[in-house]
Amino acid sequence: MKPLFAPAIAVRNRLGYRAKFLTVLTLASAVGLVMVGQLFIQLSNQIRQTEQEQRGIESYPSAIKVLTLMQQHRGLTSGLLGGSSQLAPKVDEKARALDAAVGEFDAVIAGSAAGFGLDDSWTGLKRQWGALRDGGRQLGQAENFKSHTVMVEGMLGLIIDLGDAATLSLDPEAASYNLIEPMLRSIPEATERLGRLRGKGTGIVARGQVSAEDHDALVAQLAELGLTARSLDDRVMRAARGAIQADALATARAEVAAAIGDFRKTATEQIVEARFSIPPAEFFAAGTGAIDVILKHLNESFLPAVRKQLDARMQRLERVRMLEVGVAVALLAFLGYIMVGMYFAIVTSVHQMTAAARQLAKGDYTTRVELDTRDELREVATQFNAMTESLGALVREIKLRAGELAEAAQGLTGASAAISDSSEQQSEAATSMAAAIEQMTVSIGEISRHASDAAERSEESGRLSDEGGALAGRTVAEMERIAEVVGRSAEVIEKLGAQSSEISNIVNTIREIADQTNLLALNAAIEAARAGESGRGFAVVADEVRKLAERTASATGEITSMVSAIQAGTREAVETMSHGVERVRGGVELSGQSGDAMAQISQSAGHVVESVRDINSALLEQGSVSTDIARNVEQIARMAEENSASVRSTAATAQHLEGVAGALLDQVSRFRV
Repeated sequence: MKPLFAPAIAVRNRLGYRAKFLTVLTLASAVGLVMVGQLFIQLSNQIRQTEQEQRGIESYPSAIKVLTLMQQHRGLTSGLLGGSSQLAPKVDEKARALDAAVGEFDAVIAGSAAGFGLDDSWTGLKRQWGALRDGGRQLGQAENFKSHTVMVEGMLGLIIDLGDAATLSLDPEAASYNLIEPMLRSIPEATERLGRLRGKGTGIVARGQVSAEDHDALVAQLAELGLTARSLDDRVMRAARGAIQADALATARAEVAAAIGDFRKTATEQIVEARFSIPPAEFFAAGTGAIDVILKHLNESFLPAVRKQLDARMQRLERVRMLEVGVAVALLAFLGYIMVGMYFAIVTSVHQMTAAARQLAKGDYTTRVELDTRDELREVATQFNAMTESLGALVREIKLRAGELAEAAQGLTGASAAISDSSEQQSEAATSMAAAIEQMTVSIGEISRHASDAAERSEESGRLSDEGGALAGRTVAEMERIAEVVGRSAEVIEKLGAQSSEISNIVNTIREIADQTNLLALNAAIEAARAGESGRGFAVVADEVRKLAERTASATGEITSMVSAIQAGTREAVETMSHGVERVRGGVELSGQSGDAMAQISQSAGHVVESVRDINSALLEQGSVSTDIARNVEQIARMAEENSASVRSTAATAQHLEGVAGALLDQVSRFRV
């Protein structure tokens, strides 16, 4: 169904409310004007028809007058030609009266009957009348009567044509039609029947005898007159029902019926029964009297009744036209008033909603639309208010969440800054620890080299001790050098002890760094956990740092143990060297006891060799561990730098997020909710 109206919908959608209502008002006015125009034309046509009927009624009496005079002239002429010479003056008088009536009807044809198209017929009738008037007496009675009858029949046809041209025969109302129809047909026909009977009878009465042919013709005329009289009586009876002059029409009906009946009786007695008891003039007068009764009531009853009905109809039609046109115009004006009112009502509602939408666009979510209407726009306003309420709730929630986001962004920025500082400190600590471990590695290498020298010297001392017995003779000579070597060895061992103390200090420093690293790893893990998904990678790095710190602590513990053993051995070696020096010095004095001293020196030298070997192995292992520690510390430093870079990126993101949150708060703050 909707596709059928798609073009109209498309056109309407391209128009504003003013154009839409103007379109509807124009179409409605056009339809109304067409209907009013049709009603006006219809009523105007009825008024015009009534005016034509009035013109026809005004023309009718002149035509009837011409008809009756033609009939009278026919009857008188028939009596004159039948042998009643005393009718000659009356024939001449009727001829003059008919000429005058013809002149009057000429004026009617040119006046009230103008445009009815009767000129040609009337001209032919005038020509016939002129011929009968000038040469009718030279014709025989029958031929004259026939020529008059042809002229009278032409006049009867002219009266019917007058009724048709004036639309009298098409009168739309039964009351007036029942009056007009007898005036156009029954009454002229009745007068014609009476006139024929009068004319025919006057001639027969004038002759004083009736032929069989005339008798039959007269009987037929009487029968036709009876039929015409009954038809006229029926029409008058119908016309009298509800007519304006019902009483007058009822009287006319009775008198016309009586007059026709009396003349029929006279014709029957005088001609059919062949009494011939009255003169032709009296018979003619009897027929004329019957016709005069009909014409009297035609002029006094029928015509006034028709005129009154036509006048009443004209007034009624004019009133109806004025009333209906006025009502139609008033309805159109009321329609325009209603349409304008609808336009202003809808436009006012639309303007209210537009103003509310404009306020809403400016950020005022407290705006509400209150319409006084009960149409669909009220539902639109209700939905608009519901939408505004929903948007206000949404903006309030956005404000709240934006504030929380700003606070969280600020916290994240602070945490990121703290983590960045910690990461930088961790990176610096790792760098320092890497440098310290590198230095410790170098020191351990140096200690290892000296330990190797001590081992070699210890082995050499053992070998010399073994050969001491053989070299006892040279002991005294060599004791001084031995004492000198042993002194230097004591100095070296004392330095080794001092270096072992330094190693212990370095190891303590490494332990402290490992503890600090472990603490930093724990703090980083805590901050990574706070950071959530974005800190997961940092948590993994922190865990690796923590493991390296634990391994460093474990290695430093082992180094501490080894350094403690070295220090113990060193102290023992120093003590042994001191005893050796004392014994060497004593050996100089007690060379006799060199064998025992050499045995002790050999034994002590073996212990020294073993201790030096252990120190050398420990130092080698410590060097390897120190290398691993250095490598791990370097990795920790790189990871710390990467972590610091990530934290700086996170801090930048947090700052950007804080800026976005601030901008969002600025944007949302302009809304009123």
